[in-house]
Amino acid sequence: MSRRSNRTPNEAEGPGQGEAFEMEQQNNRHLDSLASKVSALHSVSLNIHDDVNDQNRLLDNTSETFNRFGNMFDRTRQTLTHTLATAGSRFMCYLTLILVFGVFSLYYIAVNLLSREPEPPELT
Repeated sequence: MSRRSNRTPNEAEGPGQGEAFEMEQQNNRHLDSLASKVSALHSVSLNIHDDVNDQNRLLDNTSETFNRFGNMFDRTRQTLTHTLATAGSRFMCYLTLILVFGVFSLYYIAVNLLSREPEPPELT
């Protein structure tokens, strides 16, 4: 920043020049303070910009992952629909039994294994 004058009150010519010099010094201090605040705001805005770019990349990656999952789910659904359309009643019975066994197995695991409280260590 350019300053208008760096004169001292001793160099002042005439009355009132001392007050003008003090006011100019005060203005210079305010300009320095303002410059540091603008610099801090600039730094904050750059950090916000970087954060927004990172979040946009994360959203794009998440969107791509969900699209791949959707495509895989559609292929699985089409295969299952085709299999069910061509399979007989015996296959449907086996499929139903396997699904029921799987649900009960998951229920057993959830109730018995995951709900256990850890045993406290023995104090010797």
